[in-house]
Amino acid sequence: MTLKDKKKYVLIFTLIIVFDQITKFIIKAYFEPDAFYKSIPVIKDFFTIRYVKNQGAVWGIFSNPSHSIVPKLITVLSMVALVIVIYYFLKIHAKCAWELVSLSFIIGGAVGNIIDRIIQGYVVDFLDVYIKNFHWPTFNVADSFISIGVVILIISIWRGKCIQF
Repeated sequence: MTLKDKKKYVLIFTLIIVFDQITKFIIKAYFEPDAFYKSIPVIKDFFTIRYVKNQGAVWGIFSNPSHSIVPKLITVLSMVALVIVIYYFLKIHAKCAWELVSLSFIIGGAVGNIIDRIIQGYVVDFLDVYIKNFHWPTFNVADSFISIGVVILIISIWRGKCIQF
C-alpha cells in the first residue's frame, strides 16, 4: 500500500498536530510569564486549565530530572516509538480503517509532543482533571489523542481482523 491510499489518515494526524500546537500556543500566550499563579476553573471541583511544563514522560514521570540527559533520552525514546508506529501505519492495508484511525491518533499526538520537546525542551500540559482528593496528572490534546488511539488499537487487535502479531 502506498501513502496515497491513506491520505485521509495523513490528514487526520496532520489536523491533530495543528490543533495540538494551536492549543499549546494559546495556553502559553495566556499564562506566561506568571504561569505558576494562574489557573482557570472550568467545572468547579472537577476541571481546571493549568499551565505545566512537563520535562518528563507520561503522567509527569521523571518531570524533575536530576540529570539533563533525562529529557533528551525521553525525546529520543519518543522518536523511536514514533518510527515504529509509522512503520506499522505504512504496513497496514488501507482497508483497515479502525487500525489506521488509531495509528493516526497516536502519530498526531506523538508528533505534537515531540515538537514541544525539540523546540522547548518540555511538553506543554494544561488539562487538569480531579475529583476531590483524586487528581489525574495534567495532560494536553496530544496526550488525549494518543490515549484514545491506544484504546482503539487494543480493541482492533482484540477483534483480530487486520492486525495480527
